[in-house]
Amino acid sequence: MPVDLLLDMGAVLDDRPDAGKEALRALDALMPLAVWRSAVLLGGGFPRVTADMLEEGWCESARAEWRMWHEVRVTGRAYAPLLGYGDYGVQHPSALAQAPTPGSGGPPWGVLRYTTDSSYLLFKTLTRGPDRIAVNRSAARRIVELPEFRGAGAGQGEEWLSDCANGPLTTSKGVGGPREWLCAGNLQHMTYVVQGLSGG
Repeated sequence: MPVDLLLDMGAVLDDRPDAGKEALRALDALMPLAVWRSAVLLGGGFPRVTADMLEEGWCESARAEWRMWHEVRVTGRAYAPLLGYGDYGVQHPSALAQAPTPGSGGPPWGVLRYTTDSSYLLFKTLTRGPDRIAVNRSAARRIVELPEFRGAGAGQGEEWLSDCANGPLTTSKGVGGPREWLCAGNLQHMTYVVQGLSGG
């Protein structure tokens, strides 16, 4: 029966800098055990966002799983070219399992996310309050002014961020909320990862 190997290194990345070597040890032991239909090296992704992370209005987190995957790919192992890449995307898995608190309306803040070659960037937004429009457009503007910003034509996520950044302060149209921020983050991230994996 065909089987797939999904090697999840997500728990290793945060506290062990040698994740690539650990992944290689695991793959060297597991790959000879079967004729795998596919093999994927999974890692983390965007961190779970907390209010204290965004005290300065933004934060940056290394793309450890991307670095680990590249370290494994350049080793010359016979299986390396066949190894797939996987991450958890822009929303940490623990957030998916968290049930909403009834009647709370959620926190007064949210986050815009952006993926670069080496980092995950997170910018604080507001879900309510008199400064919501200005703060949210400013967060989007900070992203589109990054040297790493790929331009509004790079994908729907970048297009939404650019539209938000350049919108007027007199209307909340196009500023979005948690759903739109998560959608834009997913779109830009998935588009960028696919392009990176295809070499374009």
